[in-house]
Amino acid sequence: MKIKSIVIAASLISSVNTHLLAAEEWPTGVTVTGLVQIEARYNQDYDEVDASDFIVDELGVGIEAQVHKWATAQIVFLYEEGATPLEIDEAIITLGNLEASPVYLSTGQLYVPFGNFESNMISDPLTLELAEAREKALQLGFEAGGAYGSIYGFNGSTQDDARDTIDHYGAQIGFAMETGPASFDLGIGYISDISDSDGLTDALGGEDNVPYLVDYDYVNGLAAHLIVNAAGVNLIGEYVMALDTFKMDHLAFNGNGAEPKAWNVELGYTFKLANKEMTFALGYQGTEEALALGLPETRYLGGLSMGIFQNTTLSLEYAFDEDYAQSEGGTGEDATQVILQLAVEF
Repeated sequence: MKIKSIVIAASLISSVNTHLLAAEEWPTGVTVTGLVQIEARYNQDYDEVDASDFIVDELGVGIEAQVHKWATAQIVFLYEEGATPLEIDEAIITLGNLEASPVYLSTGQLYVPFGNFESNMISDPLTLELAEAREKALQLGFEAGGAYGSIYGFNGSTQDDARDTIDHYGAQIGFAMETGPASFDLGIGYISDISDSDGLTDALGGEDNVPYLVDYDYVNGLAAHLIVNAAGVNLIGEYVMALDTFKMDHLAFNGNGAEPKAWNVELGYTFKLANKEMTFALGYQGTEEALALGLPETRYLGGLSMGIFQNTTLSLEYAFDEDYAQSEGGTGEDATQVILQLAVEF
């Protein structure tokens, strides 16, 4: 995936059926937003085989209905060529209003708040590939004075006993603040079984097979991030990890049970050139014991993006991957990828 929540900017909002509730004096209505990303790609894999193509990397449409001061419904449709057929990516009902109360309740098909996955790059960070989890869940959260947090529960794909029940859970807490030209966001999250991430579920055999893993034990997960912005400079740091070791029969690395980890560090700078906003970024990403997920051991990236028109961005990315060593089950080889992307938000 990008199996992820669509990053839909609310820059151009099409609002219909807007009216005021007589009692509440609160605007209600429907907004429609969208994102289209077209890419030209070239890559050379670990076997030195070249490939190139034009693809519809992502097409997303979001509909949000503010039906009452305290009730909102959101639907997101997503298509990703070669990864996700056109589907309902998210379907969420939220009870709450952060302008009137710090507490909210969300339920439906959503991405649980485990990991942040912020990036200046075109491709998804390795942290997302390891840890992003979409579930049918119930989430109770708050935002107040810069602090934020939530707890959530869901059934999940994996089972550590014969019961098919809502026994998976997680929590996050963080603090974000903006002061003049500077801002930061620091957060940490926990999930009771990191195998519920989309990447690990696939590595364990997919949603159809995961519930029937023999003698499976839940593997706790931890995620932490720090994002700092100041004077055009952007620093991103994120780390996600399994807190326990998988049984070797379920997820192995180098002859033992795996304990996968992933991280992402990026440094970006936003500036003006010919009256166009541009962002240049460098990134270093890596994993440990994640060979079974098809992830590289190390990834180096460089990216440049330019806003060529309103809500229209042209971006270029170069990535250099290093595979795990042959002694660890990998190829010990390198791979490269170049992506040119044209994206429009509406």
